[in-house]
Amino acid sequence: MPAVDKTLEDDENYIISRAKEAQKSNIYSAKAWMLTAKTLFPANFKIQFEAYLMEKQSGNVQEAAECFSSLMMSPQNLPDLLTEISAIAHALKSNEPCFLSQMFDNISPDIQLTILKTSVENSDDTMEHCRLLVLLLKKFPQLGVDSLVKTLINAEEFFYDNRYARLLVVETLPLLNSLESPRLLQRLVVKAIDFYNSYIYDESEHDITDPWQRLYGVLELLGRQLGWDSYLVNYSNSLNKESYFQKLLSLRNFDDCRQLLYCGVVFFLRSLYEHKSLKGNHILVEALSDPDAPPSKRRKGDIEVTGVSAHQFQAAANCWELLHRNEVISREFIKLTSQLQVKPWVEGFSEELALFRGRYEEACPSSTSSNINVLIANVSAYFFQQNYSACIENILAALPLLPSIEGSLESDLIIGGKHRHLHFLPLTKFAIMHYFCTLLIRILMKTGNNTDMAYGHILVLMQLGWPQEEAIFIHIMDTIRKKGVFHYHLFPTYIIHIDLLEELSFIWNEQGKNVALDILPNSQQHLGQRRIGTRGADKGVKEDFKQAMKAQVARSNESLLNLIIQFITAERSYFLQAL
Repeated sequence: MPAVDKTLEDDENYIISRAKEAQKSNIYSAKAWMLTAKTLFPANFKIQFEAYLMEKQSGNVQEAAECFSSLMMSPQNLPDLLTEISAIAHALKSNEPCFLSQMFDNISPDIQLTILKTSVENSDDTMEHCRLLVLLLKKFPQLGVDSLVKTLINAEEFFYDNRYARLLVVETLPLLNSLESPRLLQRLVVKAIDFYNSYIYDESEHDITDPWQRLYGVLELLGRQLGWDSYLVNYSNSLNKESYFQKLLSLRNFDDCRQLLYCGVVFFLRSLYEHKSLKGNHILVEALSDPDAPPSKRRKGDIEVTGVSAHQFQAAANCWELLHRNEVISREFIKLTSQLQVKPWVEGFSEELALFRGRYEEACPSSTSSNINVLIANVSAYFFQQNYSACIENILAALPLLPSIEGSLESDLIIGGKHRHLHFLPLTKFAIMHYFCTLLIRILMKTGNNTDMAYGHILVLMQLGWPQEEAIFIHIMDTIRKKGVFHYHLFPTYIIHIDLLEELSFIWNEQGKNVALDILPNSQQHLGQRRIGTRGADKGVKEDFKQAMKAQVARSNESLLNLIIQFITAERSYFLQAL
C-alpha cells in the first residue's frame, strides 16, 4: 500500500512539474497538463490548489474564482486555505480594487459567507476579529450586528485604544437598524458623541466626511426607537439654529428629559465647534449701546451679540442655559458630559459664558500673565463694574502689547438700543484701540466734571471711531457755544480729523456768536495771550487762526492710530488722576 501511495505522489508531482514548466512558455500546454491532473485526481487538494495558483498568476479572475470555490466546497481543505483566506480578507478590508477582491466578487454568496466566517473564526487578535466582523456584516447585514456592537462597547481595550471607538462608531453603527435595549442605544449615542467630538477637534485626522451628519445619524437611530421628533434627530447642515432651539425649548417641561438631553448636547457641541472655528483671533467683550439710536431688528432676547461668530456663540450659550434650566436636566447633563473625553467649552467658553451672564468676576481669565487677551478681558469687566481706575490701568498696560496687524474700524462696536451688547472684538491694533477709546470717552463723560480739558481729550479720542461718537461731539459743541469759551492747549498736537476741524472753524466763523477758542500754540497768541473770538478780534488774530487750522488740515493724512496711542501714553497721568 505505501508503494502505491508513493507512486501516486510521484505522478502528482510529475504532472504538476510538467504544468509549471509549460507555463513558462506555453500557457495552453500548462492548462492541458492541469486539466489532465484534475481529471485523474479530482479530489486531490495539492493539484486543485496548484490549478488555482496558475489561474491567479495568469490574472484570470473568473477561472481563479471557480478553482477557489471548488477548494472551499470541501471543509477538510479549510485549514490549508487559511493563508489565502486571510489574504482575501485583507484585500477586502483595504477597499482598494485588486485581483483577490475582484475574484471574491465572482464567487457565489454562500462561498463568500464561508470565506468571511472562516477568517473571523480564525482571528486571534481582538481588533482584527472585530474588523473582520464588520467586513462580514457589511457583506451580509442580514446576520445582525448586535453581537459585534456588544463586543466592541464592552471591550476593555475600548477605553484606551481609539481604534475600537472608531470601529464601533464609524464602521459598525451605520449597519445597525435597531437594538432591543434603549439603555444600550444610549450608551452607543454617548460613545458616538465622544468619538465625533474628539475627532472634530483633532487636527491630524480629516478622513471622515461630514462627521456631524454621521453623529445625527446615530442620534436618529435612538430617536426612532424612542419615538422622538424626527426634526430634532435629522439636523441638516442648512437647518436654522433659532428654529431648532425653539424646538428644544418646547421639551423643557417633559418628564422624560432624554430627548432634550441628547439632542441638546449634540446641538450645543456643534454650535460651539462652529463658533470656535469662526471665532479665530477674536475676543468677546462687553460692548456699548446707544439709547438714542434705533435698536437692531436682529436682536433676540435681552442681549445682542455681534461679531464674526455671534450667531453660533449665542446658540451655544442659549443651549447651555437650557440644559441647566432645572435640577433634573442639569444633573443629567453633568453626568453625560463627565463621560466625554474632550470638553472644549472649558477652554475659553466658560469665561465667555460668564460674560454672557454678566458675571464679570468669572469672566476675567484666571491667568496671572499679562498678555493682551487677559488685559482686554480685564478692561471690559472693570469698565462695566464701574471700576474705572483699574480699567484705565489695564488699558495703559495693554498699549505696549498691541498686535502688529492694524485691522479696521468695527462698525458694530456701538449699536442702537438700551439692551446689553456683547461683541467679538478682532485682536487687531485698530479694533482694540477703537474699543479702548470708546470706553475712555465714556469714563471722561462720567467723571470729567465737564471741564474743557476733559472735553478736549474726548475730541482727541473720538477721532479714531468717527463718526460713531457724533452725538457726543454735538453735545460738546453745544456746551462750548453756551459757555462762549474753550481752552485746550493740546489741540494743535492731537486734533487733526478734518470733520472736527471744519466744525470748530464753523464755530469760530459763526455769525452772531462770540466764542473764544484758546486752542493755538502760545507762540501764535497775540498781545498777551488774548483769546481768539469772533467779535472784536483784530485781523492778525483771525489770520493766525486760519493759518493754524490750515496747518492742522495739512496733517489730516497722518496715522490717527499712532497719534491716539501716543496721546494716551503721554496723558497717562491725567487719566489716572482724573478719577
